[in-house]
Amino acid sequence: MSDFTRAIPVVVSTTLNIPEPGAVYKGSSSTNGTTVTSTGFLTSNVTAGDSIQVGSTGEINLSEEIHTIISVDSDTELTLSTGVVIAAPFDFAIYRANGGSTLVGNSGYTLLTQIEPGTEIRVIPVGQTEEVVITDQGGGGGTLDQVLSKIKVQRVTLADNPMIIALDTD
Repeated sequence: MSDFTRAIPVVVSTTLNIPEPGAVYKGSSSTNGTTVTSTGFLTSNVTAGDSIQVGSTGEINLSEEIHTIISVDSDTELTLSTGVVIAAPFDFAIYRANGGSTLVGNSGYTLLTQIEPGTEIRVIPVGQTEEVVITDQGGGGGTLDQVLSKIKVQRVTLADNPMIIALDTD
């Protein structure tokens, strides 16, 4: 593996590519439904089409919701394509829109994660639209580690271990 230029936390999602350049804005909102309130949306260059991941106050993890921002109405309010289900208040992170397409404009990343016997990771490699299942069938991780270091990945759709870092080598 070559030297990397950035390390980006991976959001495991069937709809969101590995975020580039990572979260552009984090905050908390006291409203439910399709309206999110906070401060600094305009100064952070949040735009329609970006993705927002919401979670319980204090933590955002794999079980959270991911929505698409359809409009930034002001510096303190934005509108989502679908309503937030969890109860307010909630924390959120906003990621650049890099991701409806799995084929365009994405050079991919090498993944770094803890490897345990029985680990399964589902990824969409660069230039593909179908996911690939990579598993370690109890052999101690060497094979899975070698495979992950060779594949350029654009999206992680499922992972037994939520702690995954994408290494950008471009």
